[in-house]
Amino acid sequence: METPLQGPLLDRLDESAPRWRLADELPLATLDAVPGVARLQTQLLHNRGVSGPEAVAAYLASDWRAPHAPLPGETDAVARLRQAIAAGERIRVFGDYDTDGMTSCATLLLALRALGAQADPYVPRREDDGRGLNIEAVRELAAGGAQLIVTTDCGSANVAEVALARSLGLEVIVTDHHPPQGETPACLIVNPQLACASADSATGAAGAVAVDPPERDLAGVGVAFRVAQALLAGSPTLVNAALTADVLLESLLDLVVIGTIGDVVPLTASNRALARAGLARLAQAPRVGLRALLQRVNLTAANITERDISFALAPRLNAGARLGEPLTALHLLITDDAGEAQRLAARLDTLNQQRQQLTDQMMTQARIQAAEQMAQPDAPPLTFVVGDAWHFGVIGLAASKLSEEFGRPAVVISRVGDECRGSARGPEGFNLVEALAERPEVFKRFGGHARAAGFTIDVGELSALRERLITRLKTRNTSALPSDEHSADGTFESAPARSTAQEREPLLVDCRLPLNRLTLDTYRVIRKLAPFGMSNPEPLFVAQGARLMRCWQSGVEGRNLRLALRDRGAERVFLWARQGALCPQLRATLPTLPLFDVVYSLDAYARSDGEMDLTPRIVALRPLR
Repeated sequence: METPLQGPLLDRLDESAPRWRLADELPLATLDAVPGVARLQTQLLHNRGVSGPEAVAAYLASDWRAPHAPLPGETDAVARLRQAIAAGERIRVFGDYDTDGMTSCATLLLALRALGAQADPYVPRREDDGRGLNIEAVRELAAGGAQLIVTTDCGSANVAEVALARSLGLEVIVTDHHPPQGETPACLIVNPQLACASADSATGAAGAVAVDPPERDLAGVGVAFRVAQALLAGSPTLVNAALTADVLLESLLDLVVIGTIGDVVPLTASNRALARAGLARLAQAPRVGLRALLQRVNLTAANITERDISFALAPRLNAGARLGEPLTALHLLITDDAGEAQRLAARLDTLNQQRQQLTDQMMTQARIQAAEQMAQPDAPPLTFVVGDAWHFGVIGLAASKLSEEFGRPAVVISRVGDECRGSARGPEGFNLVEALAERPEVFKRFGGHARAAGFTIDVGELSALRERLITRLKTRNTSALPSDEHSADGTFESAPARSTAQEREPLLVDCRLPLNRLTLDTYRVIRKLAPFGMSNPEPLFVAQGARLMRCWQSGVEGRNLRLALRDRGAERVFLWARQGALCPQLRATLPTLPLFDVVYSLDAYARSDGEMDLTPRIVALRPLR
């Protein structure tokens, strides 16, 4: 019989857990049909659409050096860059201020300098300049004597800014990966999302140039790397005679993986090959600045994973730009001075702590507005919150958190006088940029990706914008809403936001994996398919009928929960992030709790003695009742 405390607790666990379904498990004959490949790998690859000996072998052997067609506009852009290098023109590499923008700026800058170019970086300040090229920056670069601007991770929508540059005597080359919305600039453009014919690119006209799907998904840093690769083709003479083009390119791969993982682009063939090689480079020979940052956050380079990039490295690189110091991160990425690298890494760590504090303060206010909206009888399918002078650098983070916590797209607005800066985040299946682009005339500027967009708008347009987005959302199937199951504060206080949990797409669990299979050998087998991310999701497993033996809180302020779970074969300790507040209730009812089905992912960390320990991470915990 359930105790009075146990009943509500189990109800909340049951209601909050996302639905999941088990993938079709392959028969043994199929699992053994690929020589030299573990059964578990065969099953995981099958679940990701990779089946048969040839397809599996090609996937596992993916190589960043594999031949690829030039990107649209690449040939003309490379020819113009070579001309500029030969003529000694002053080049400014203009990078966006996020991780992808800064790594792509560093990638192209280092390649140009290796070829003897007079090249310097320019990264805009988020709070002053906004995203992409801007009028003030163009005037500043022209006054400073620049002759050629090369953008990275931005520029495809900067029609007026490019026109101004040309009127001031500057040429512009855009390297970008964002889908253009409407007219494109009259300049050379390298963008896998843009069918830009070489013959017409100087006038901005568009033509039909096919791009292979593997290259279409490149991050901004991937585009910059392809341009660098083309620049360095043909054994050019480098400033450092002891350096070869191949060695230089390989040294840039640690930048490529950070930008690729940090920008959450699909890990399709080219991106996976580049990111995989980049992880290997990080593990074996990270550049001076990244080595200092790894040391700062107590990470061992040899065991680096994409999770470490997402949760440790990228946030610190972003923190500089979020708090007005974008060049701090860029200088860390390009320095070869160990002392400077240590200083810059320490500064980024401090800025990241400040960023966390600002985000927490903003979220306290934003959650109040969001909860009031959710409490309405006809709760809108959109979280839309507005604050006075909220810090521009963290409104995107707040939008991401609200979208996760309340299970729907979120828009966060910072209002300063009559002008508002906004950031929007949403689930797969709802294209935010397209939604904004329906009425481009109401924005002073806007842009971004399908699931992440930013804009500047007059305060008088806010109400109409909110109503347009709500109307558009109501016309789509809400089953596409995300299935993030954890709130950020480790409680179930956001339960009303999960009222649609049973309508969401269920999680796909790759296979049953009982606890006695959780070994370092199993972990290593899984990691051979890494890196994981969009289009190559981190594998999920289920242990069925597990009993909770013990639990305790861990982490800062006890925010996380550790659970010792036992099934028929073994006992293992699991981490359940941000659920520490459940600990007292679970302990109070421990003897009478039922068995659980546990959906989990498998991670590992290096102890101080260098040995590895497994960390199974709970994704869903459902009581069997």
